[in-house]
Amino acid sequence: MSEKQVQNVLTQKEAQSLCRAAFRLLKNWELSDAEVQVLLGGDEAAFKNEQQSPNENILVRAHLLLGIHKQLRVLFFDKWRGYQWVKKPNQIFNGMSALDVMMQRGVEGILQVKEYLEAENAH
Repeated sequence: MSEKQVQNVLTQKEAQSLCRAAFRLLKNWELSDAEVQVLLGGDEAAFKNEQQSPNENILVRAHLLLGIHKQLRVLFFDKWRGYQWVKKPNQIFNGMSALDVMMQRGVEGILQVKEYLEAENAH
């Protein structure tokens, strides 16, 4: 999806709202600022600027991360268990945590975690 397409789909206010929701989620996952920056795909300067005017990369990542949150809420009745799951080693990821996969593989890793959770919830 191009930046123009994103702008046509979301207003600036909606985009900022999406990003705020993702920031809150990542804080609930108890991630450091550095981890948040990596997951949202920016260095410190970009991270601070994107809170005001998010770009397509951050919007895509925020959308996928909120999709993971949605799947975790379906999987775990207690939302705190879902928040903790992200950091726990998992056999499906060769002993890595979902957070490790997302941090190391970027958007592909975030998508991999989301698709895994969707498949789990489909059973």
